[in-house]
This record gives sequence, C-alpha cells and structure tokens, in this order.
Amino acid sequence: MKYFYLLFLIFPFLSFGQEKAAKLGVFSTLETNIGLDLAQMIRDGRAKTDYEKSQLPPGKYNYGFTAQIGVQPLNWFALGGGLRYSYIDPNYHLLYAMVQPKFFLGDPRDEEFFYLFGSMGTKINRTATDNAGFVGIGAGMVEPLSKRFGHLFSVAVEDQILDGEGSIFISLSYGIIIFSNKNL
Repeated sequence: MKYFYLLFLIFPFLSFGQEKAAKLGVFSTLETNIGLDLAQMIRDGRAKTDYEKSQLPPGKYNYGFTAQIGVQPLNWFALGGGLRYSYIDPNYHLLYAMVQPKFFLGDPRDEEFFYLFGSMGTKINRTATDNAGFVGIGAGMVEPLSKRFGHLFSVAVEDQILDGEGSIFISLSYGIIIFSNKNL
C-alpha cells in the first residue's frame, strides 16, 4: 500500500514536470542539389594533350534530386533512405539507392534541427559506368514552417566513385520536408 502512495506522489512530477523533446517522427524529403568538383577543374587546367584530357574522370559539376523516407526514433538520431538521381556528364545519368543517418545537435526542445549526416549509395541503373557509388559527410538544418511541413538546407563533401576513380564534390542542397509530428 505504501508503494501506491509513493507512486501517487511521484506521478505528477513524472508526467507534468518535463517538457517533451521535439522530434520529426516519420518524415519524407524531396531535395535538389548541385555540386562542384574543384579538383577536376584544376586537373583540366593542367592537362595539355587530348589524351590526358580523355583520361580524366567525367564532370566538373553535378546536379540531381533526392527523395527519402525516414524516421527519427531518438532525439539525437534519425535514419533515412531512398533514391537519388545525379547527372555528371552526358553519358553519366546515375540512379542511386542510398541511406543517410543523421545526428542531431543542440537542445532537443528547439524547433530548429541542426544535424550532421553521413550518406552512402550505390548505383542501381545501367549507364556508361559499370561500378559507381558515393560516400559523403555534411551538415544541415531543418526549419519547420507550419504543422508537418518545413524546408531543409545542407552542405556536403562527397566522394563519387566511377569505375574505381574518385571525384570529390562539394555540394549544396535545398529541399522540402513533410513530417508526422504536428506539434512543431
């Protein structure tokens, strides 16, 4: 009986004494991105003959679109996955299956979500390259605009690997996000 009284005294502090942390819940994103290969621009300037230019990896820039679905089970962690299209060169239209873990920083009660992320993907379509993939890291921010809708910004450094040759791209992206938590 004394445990019942103890629970009766502690219950109000447990249920009403804490602020609920903000989480996105289940979310989906649609992003557009553009990337520049600074090293490729330098290599193009140094290549003097047509043969040297033909041996360079393709593309000085890339652009593309990403569609993801994910979930944020913890205040500090979310996991998303989806499809990504990248245009690098006229013969390199790449469709990737990708996964992207996100690690949220800052106060979990804030409504602006600053995060660090890693991303990785592998090519799933047929194109001029037989073996392609990418690995990257970056930082981003989700800003809720209204119930269940917001936009996101991110900056990333990615290594795009095409048939064993890697190119480092610095990319910027902007997207929209729809999430299940209507209380943000």
